[in-house]
Amino acid sequence: MFRNICIFMCTLAVCLLVAGCGARRSTPAAPVVQTPAPAQTSPAPAPTPQAALAPALRQQPVARTASRPRAEVVSVQKGVASWYGRRFHGRRTASGERFNMYAMTCAHRTLPMKTRVRVTNLRNGKSVVVRVNDRGPYAHGRIVDLSYAAAKKLDIVRSGTARVRLDVLR
Repeated sequence: MFRNICIFMCTLAVCLLVAGCGARRSTPAAPVVQTPAPAQTSPAPAPTPQAALAPALRQQPVARTASRPRAEVVSVQKGVASWYGRRFHGRRTASGERFNMYAMTCAHRTLPMKTRVRVTNLRNGKSVVVRVNDRGPYAHGRIVDLSYAAAKKLDIVRSGTARVRLDVLR
């Protein structure tokens, strides 16, 4: 009998915990604070010059000459790059988006998705900025798989692979 009661109580406690995890929390109502009405005998204070200029300052347009902040190199990696294209075009990548062989993207084993990487071909000095959207490469000794468009710009389509430098950008 005691065992049945313990099982029932444990089951009830687990059910309550599970139900409590899924319940939405309501935000408490803000306390109502009543302030006394201002005395009618004192005149309103005169606006300060800063208060008078504040609306005009807020409406100033942003200068068009402002330049974009330069990308900061976080880490560097050297190794062999390869590329992939037509066979995978339209398939889902590890990030969930469809692979587009004409987009400037790449596959890397460990970098977070959406990380921007500057890839430089060490043989000819050409470089491109690509975005990580897939996992790979799965071939031994390679550090990155480039899309066809990125490989074309780096001039590695014909050879298939090339020694590259990866600059991870922030």
